[in-house]
Amino acid sequence: MTLSSFHHTKKILPLMFSLLAPIAPAADLIEIFQVAAEDDPQIRAAESSMKSILEGYNVSRSLLLPDVSLSANTTWNERQFDNDPTQEFNSNGYSARIVQPLLRADRWFQLQSSKAVSEQARKNFEIAKQELVIRVATAYFNILRAEDNLESAVAQETAFKRQLEQTQERFDVGLIAITDVHEAQAAYDLARVTRITQEEERDNSFAALETLTNQSYAKVDKLDKAMPITRPDPVASADWIQGALDNNLELKIRKAAVDEAKQEARRQKSGHLPTIDAVAAYSNRTGSASALGNDAEFENYSLEFNLPLFQGGGTRARVRQAHHSLNVAKDNYESQYRLVKQDIQTQHRTVSSDVLRVGAQKLALRSSQSALEATEGGYEVGTRNIVDVLQARNLVFRSESDYANSIYDYILNELLLKQTAGTLTNADLIELNQWLRESTGAAPVTPAAP
Repeated sequence: MTLSSFHHTKKILPLMFSLLAPIAPAADLIEIFQVAAEDDPQIRAAESSMKSILEGYNVSRSLLLPDVSLSANTTWNERQFDNDPTQEFNSNGYSARIVQPLLRADRWFQLQSSKAVSEQARKNFEIAKQELVIRVATAYFNILRAEDNLESAVAQETAFKRQLEQTQERFDVGLIAITDVHEAQAAYDLARVTRITQEEERDNSFAALETLTNQSYAKVDKLDKAMPITRPDPVASADWIQGALDNNLELKIRKAAVDEAKQEARRQKSGHLPTIDAVAAYSNRTGSASALGNDAEFENYSLEFNLPLFQGGGTRARVRQAHHSLNVAKDNYESQYRLVKQDIQTQHRTVSSDVLRVGAQKLALRSSQSALEATEGGYEVGTRNIVDVLQARNLVFRSESDYANSIYDYILNELLLKQTAGTLTNADLIELNQWLRESTGAAPVTPAAP
């Protein structure tokens, strides 16, 4: 094999392998969510962070449990008294000590503070899981949105190409002016640009999904547009607000932060209180020189009392510092409380408007299709010009895109509403998944719970 043929083969082989590689079947929403849940680095990092923080509770609890220590030593000794011969000997010793805290208010409040910190960690992980649901749904429906827009752009390009050909034929036989051909050519050229742009958007949407799942997908299941578009349940905004105030995870985190700050203030204030420990100690000492006498053993049992009297004002300063931090936590809770009320009202109105918007867009699509038919008929009899026809076609394609986008906006906004209300779960994806169909038009997929 020559060098040139080797390089030629080197270029061809990857292409051959790519053509031989199997094309992945269409995936549905639940399948993609399961993959993302197992491989998404953000959810793994959130879980590891939670586990790390939860260990802080065990650290705090250990300060209230017995503290056992063991020590040992061996010492080489050389001793001389006046004119006596030098005594050289080795002495050994070991000791054990057990300390059981009996009265340690600071450590007790630290344990309570750790409980509040652990609660915040658990809620943060729950937020990460809810955000994964939102990220998966957003990536998935952005693909469907891009594919619908691309499909509309391809249809638009095909229609304008056919319109250009028909216009050219009419010009060739002298039925219309050259300006009509130019108008049709311009519309066709713009349609090609739109189609190229939408192809890029479609490819980018699949790349975003690959980033999320670390897997490549050739296609995903389509949404059945017959999916019911209904108002939020319950309908009343006040019910959603009350539910959000009870279940919103960010609000629960702020509440746990207030509890943590309260316990920390108590812990710092307990710096003025006495401490009492029960102590048991045992020691043993042996030596090889007669000057040491017999081996010695010691056992001690005691209660150790300690009362801090003055620490340079540090304790009072830490108490004031803790109370300021408590005020910060309370204000943060109030701020989040108000923000949740505002967000839930805004999102409830958005979803309610989305329902009306989908219905209006559907009617607008029908109207634009009827207008196109009428305009085309007028063009045939000479009452409408080519510009009217092109504008009517553009309106139909824009209406198709707006109708599809309104449905996807409704789906994602409803998920965001449930997230703010604190009720978003994997079950919401399962419910959506039942309205997905394989791109070949197969029967609905029956999903398995993730």
